[in-house]
Amino acid sequence: AKRTANIQRVPVSLAESEIKSKVVDYTEAGGGVSLADAAVIVSGGRGMSNNPALQPPSGLDERQAEIWRAQEGFKLVGELAQVLNGAMGASRAAVDAGYVPYQHQVGQTGKVVAPDLYIACGISGAIQHLAGMRSSKLIVAINKDPEAPIFKLARYGVVGDLHQIVP
Repeated sequence: AKRTANIQRVPVSLAESEIKSKVVDYTEAGGGVSLADAAVIVSGGRGMSNNPALQPPSGLDERQAEIWRAQEGFKLVGELAQVLNGAMGASRAAVDAGYVPYQHQVGQTGKVVAPDLYIACGISGAIQHLAGMRSSKLIVAINKDPEAPIFKLARYGVVGDLHQIVP
């Protein structure tokens, strides 16, 4: 308490090239319901990128266009989850492909969940994913492939294009 100091302001001047990081965009925090607490989870998988009706913006390479299409598909998943007052989930394949952040991953290497309702969109049903959601009370699967393993665990299955069914 007996110490004092003089404060001197020193202006800092850096060239743009010297700045090691910069903010390029802000994203509003998801808020919403967490995977761990959700009574309803709507999850998406690799199939989220398979919407040929979507035309990506020009200038994207093939990989960037795939991610863009998948992110557009995950908007559908997120909207459905929000309407049902639930949380959005994803398969490891979707997370590994860069479609959504890891915090949405359901499965053996993600969150193990047991909601009242689990809706799997475009998820084939790899054993690691099934291990993370098999305790769900009611499982609904939407997939183009009638032989997808997810249908063996689902109580209700819809064979078709999730991009036409989910909306």
